[in-house]
Amino acid sequence: MNNTNLTYTATTLDQDTFLRDILSAKLLLSHSLVVRLKQQNKIKVNGYTAHVNYLINAGDIITIDMDLTEESKIIPEPIPLDIIYEDVDFLVVNKPAGMSTHPSRQGGTGTLANAVTYYWQELGRNTLFRPINRLDKDTSGLILIGNSQFAHQGIFNQVKGRTIERSYIALVEGLMANDSGRIDQPIARQDDKSRRRIVHLDGHPAVTHYQVLDKYPGHTLLSLRLETGRTHQIRVHLSFLGHPICGDLLYGCASPLIDRQALHANKLRFTHPRSGKEVILEVPLAVDIQSAINHLVK
Repeated sequence: MNNTNLTYTATTLDQDTFLRDILSAKLLLSHSLVVRLKQQNKIKVNGYTAHVNYLINAGDIITIDMDLTEESKIIPEPIPLDIIYEDVDFLVVNKPAGMSTHPSRQGGTGTLANAVTYYWQELGRNTLFRPINRLDKDTSGLILIGNSQFAHQGIFNQVKGRTIERSYIALVEGLMANDSGRIDQPIARQDDKSRRRIVHLDGHPAVTHYQVLDKYPGHTLLSLRLETGRTHQIRVHLSFLGHPICGDLLYGCASPLIDRQALHANKLRFTHPRSGKEVILEVPLAVDIQSAINHLVK
């Protein structure tokens, strides 16, 4: 893997600009991250540790060592990982159904966070687990993880700007009337004690796009794209339409075809904050969802 340094060579336009302004405007570093970098002497100009009020000269080479010392409280566990993509900034894993993304309590085990922490530990790294997107325990598919605070921050701006494309495939109950559509319905908690969410006028804005891929007896296969990222968004929206996801016990009912909700995060598209290049990742449909479809087409 490449080193974790960020570098920037000052131009004549940067002459007499404060270093802190270069860090913010040109390297897109947040104030909180700059504070941590200062504390660990990770900011250098022309090879020497520099203060953020340093006045830049044209030709100055600014180097930021992003390898910050961090302390993870996640218990490492040797759980196999299906790694789809990895570079100095990001790790993308194809999470299996039945695995939570993060422990629900301190000291919890058996989650993706535990597995990734162990993987990093074996590489000699003590990195915090920073998932960019999260999947429900019984939803399978792609999860994007930031390897550093820089990576997490850089991609967060895309999440906020809704420029990351997250696509899913779902097998739903019933036959959809329209071949495509846009579900624009706000989502709120049902109550303070329940995990369940509902469509409610006082909820947070939520938008889901869907496209019919195929139809089977009593079921429809959909491709879905999230415009927002509310908890249980796809599950809530599809249930609201009267087409709950097959096997979804919380928003629908049990199914003889599959023993979890038939929802799979199959595609990610984002712009890499370091290189500016587009990254497109895709994985096949989960085996149990494909088996359910095979049963329907017999």
